[in-house]
Amino acid sequence: MPTQSHSSTFSLALYMPWTNAQGHFRLLRAIVFMALLLPALWMTYKYEAQLYSPKPLTDLIRESGDWSLRLLVASLAITPFALLFKWAELIDVRRMVGLASLFYALAHIVFYCVDEQFAWLFIVQEIISRLFLTIGMIATCGLIILGITSNDWSLRAMGGRGWSRLHSWVYVITILGILHYLMEVRLDAYEAVVLAGLFLVLMAYRIMRKKGLPLHAAALLIMGCVMAFVTALLEASYYGLATRFGFWRVLSANSSFAWPLRPAYWVLIASFLLSAAVMTRMRLLKKAH
Repeated sequence: MPTQSHSSTFSLALYMPWTNAQGHFRLLRAIVFMALLLPALWMTYKYEAQLYSPKPLTDLIRESGDWSLRLLVASLAITPFALLFKWAELIDVRRMVGLASLFYALAHIVFYCVDEQFAWLFIVQEIISRLFLTIGMIATCGLIILGITSNDWSLRAMGGRGWSRLHSWVYVITILGILHYLMEVRLDAYEAVVLAGLFLVLMAYRIMRKKGLPLHAAALLIMGCVMAFVTALLEASYYGLATRFGFWRVLSANSSFAWPLRPAYWVLIASFLLSAAVMTRMRLLKKAH
């Protein structure tokens, strides 16, 4: 009887967010798990404390969608960071971050349905007739598929190559999510452009690694500068097409280092910090040897 109880406890431990595949407690997993819960706890607090606008559901729809996309981009950054800094344990939390992105995406949809009072026919008509909603729903369905198959059983059943091929669609899903965000906000595309710029940096890194190009600090910084310029072009193109602001007017705004910083500057700062971190690590390794 004690043996059976011990076995049940061990089996339960395997499914805890703060334990690894062997059922051992991992501090990094516990910290990341709590960090992923914070946005939900903060949204709950603001709702209960009536800190939202007179239309709190509208705020919850927006905020949950924002966090879903932020975490999706963050999940794509985990592998590059783990490889650049030889931090294998970081890979262990990638699945958790991806599932958290799915959780906030589902909350985003639930809040929308509640706001529409579960008028299913109207909701379906809206999703079909409004392109940005169609794109958002396709992205969410893609996340659901990835979430369902994000487990060891699916990996074994599909085989490593098949599973990797399926989960490589996360890049397309991220593009759809960013496009959904851009089409929804229209005049306030600041964060959407920042996320798009960071996504471009991650994709550029992936291409460089696949092509066998150098990934030292200088190369990463040059890549970051190029992607920052592309981000500025993306922002100018978006506002030029979606609003009355001219392309050149928005692009010229990037020449001013004024607050709030343009999205391209955040991409440049992120690239600079990454490059500096890689350089520091390499110097520490040389000193150690």
